[in-house]
Parts: sequence; structure tokens; C-alpha cells
Amino acid sequence: MKILNDVVQLLNRPFPDMERLTYFKLLISLSLFVTFFLYVFEPFGLSTLEDNQFLICLGFGSMTFVGALVYDFFFHMLLKLNSTPEKWTYGKWVLDNLGYMLFISLANFLYARLVIIGFINWELFPQMIYSTFMIGIIPLMSIGAWTLLSGERKYQHIAEEINQGKSNGPARQADDSGSLFDIPTHQIRYVEALQNYSKIGYITPEGELKEKIERTTLKGILSEAEGSSIVKCHRSYLVNRVTVVNASGNAQGLLLSLADCDKVIPVSRTCVADFRN
Repeated sequence: MKILNDVVQLLNRPFPDMERLTYFKLLISLSLFVTFFLYVFEPFGLSTLEDNQFLICLGFGSMTFVGALVYDFFFHMLLKLNSTPEKWTYGKWVLDNLGYMLFISLANFLYARLVIIGFINWELFPQMIYSTFMIGIIPLMSIGAWTLLSGERKYQHIAEEINQGKSNGPARQADDSGSLFDIPTHQIRYVEALQNYSKIGYITPEGELKEKIERTTLKGILSEAEGSSIVKCHRSYLVNRVTVVNASGNAQGLLLSLADCDKVIPVSRTCVADFRN
């Protein structure tokens, strides 16, 4: 039972959303890996081919690229499978990549049957799925585990540095004597984007957490709060950095705990450097 719980916890751990450029680089690397793996090791009967072995292997690598692009177009661009990166987990990433591999299997199957052999026999499709998974599952899981663990180590280390810096002395002074929408700046804890509105979380003089919704954008609030301790930490959040009492990290970035506030505020990977400065 403990092993099962450990596996469930692993699958539920936050996983970083991949940037488009990084995704295409990885996809090209995977296609090249497939090409040279097939050419060097000649599995699945490729050793029986006498002519154009490299071109045939290059075709399989190219169809790997095409199959992944088709899957990405339908499930990521049209259906918005990963529309909430904050809820993306290692388990969802694994399932997503199994979907990629299924589409890659289909693309390579059509290439093998129509281009190389000349006709389709769908009874052999499960064999192509098996072959694709045998080639791709180990590098896939290795890449995922390395991405997860390296991201967690990186941001946990940054969180420790931030916590250590707070314990060593006061933060950089900022002008928090002003107000935003009649709320004193020093009482504000966070600002959350709600499409064309923004929700301001603040502490009342009685110590109670309240939220106020205003028709404005995060960019507009940042402009009004220039020179204060309110900074951008995420595409959907601003935070009053002097109210941060603790930072923790996962593979997606940092998580901030604020004074007198139960809400945990994320710091995205793209904002970590600015937030630390």
C-alpha cells in the first residue's frame, strides 16, 4: 500500500508546462533519435531491407514529427488540454505523452504500410503501437523524471535562499504610504486577474482578510503601484512582497505564504528572477 501511495503522490506532483520553443526542440531531438536508433540497431525487420535503409529510417523519424504535431494541434491548440498550467501534474504529463506516442504509432504505421509495403493491414497496427512504445517509453520517462526532479531542486533551493534572506535582515524599503482603490498599500496582500477585472486581497485593520473587485487590469494596478512593494509574480497575480512570510518551491516555480492570509500565491518560472531582485 505504501508503494501505491508513493506512486499516486508522484503522479500528482506539479509538473512544469513546456514552452513552445522547448517543445519543438524536444520533438526534433526525438525524431532524430528515432531515425538513428532504427538505422543503427535495425530492429523490427529493418535489417532485411537492402536498399535506402537510411532514407526509410529518416521517413520514420519524419513521421514521428508529423504524428506529434497532429496530436498537439488537436489536443493542445483546439481542445486546450493544458489550458491551466498550474494544475498540470506529472501524471497528466505522462498520459499526454502516451497520447503523443499513440499518434506517432499511427503516423508511422501509415507510412510503413502505404509507402514501404503498399497496402494497409489494420490487424498489424497493435504491433506498431508496441514497437513505438518499446522505443520511446524509456527516454520519455527519463526526460519526465529529470525535468520534474531538476525543477523541484532548483526552485526549492531558490525558496531556501529567499527564506534565508528574510531571516538575515529586512527587505529593501519601498514606498507603501499610498493606497489603491482606497485600500492602504501596506494592507494589500495580493491582486488576482479576473479577465477584465482584478481582485484585490487585503487585510482590514481588524485583521480580517477581505477581497475587493475592481474593473482594471494587473498592468494598470502595477502602473499605479509603481515604487511600492507590490510586484508581478505570475501572469495572473501581483503580490505585496514585504508581506511574504515563507517561500516554497516545486517544479513549476515558487509558492508564497503571506502574513495573515491563507491563500498561497504562485511565482511562475518566468517571474522568479525579477521577484528575487
